[in-house]
Amino acid sequence: MALSSCATAPEGFTKVKIYRLNPSARISAVDPSIPFEQQHHLHGAVTAAEREARQGNYYTFFWNAADRSQPVKLRFEYRQSATRSDVKKQEVDIAQVKAHNVTRVQVTGEDFRGAGKVLAWRAVLLQGGKEIATTQSFMWH
Repeated sequence: MALSSCATAPEGFTKVKIYRLNPSARISAVDPSIPFEQQHHLHGAVTAAEREARQGNYYTFFWNAADRSQPVKLRFEYRQSATRSDVKKQEVDIAQVKAHNVTRVQVTGEDFRGAGKVLAWRAVLLQGGKEIATTQSFMWH
């Protein structure tokens, strides 16, 4: 008789991947994987205006939820260089919650051009109106 255990992953954020895209930056590297991220974000942008519109901050949040029967909301709060203490926010509703989830958020386009780069941020997972997890940059207070 074989026994198997199904260990559940801990609830909350497991990893945050941050990327700042500057299309005019020249990336020279011996390893071809280094410039891949820039090429990935610029894929399909043909004109200089399209490339410039994609400039900004990109965040990929990896997270787990113990309860997969209810939707989850990821709230991304951030401060930018030109707005200083003003807190902006974006919210992403996730209807199909899985054991391991990936949610992407970006601050690009006019928001990035007008208010500048993101200086500090915080991400909160909400489920059923309750906060189930949070992560933040070291500059967030």
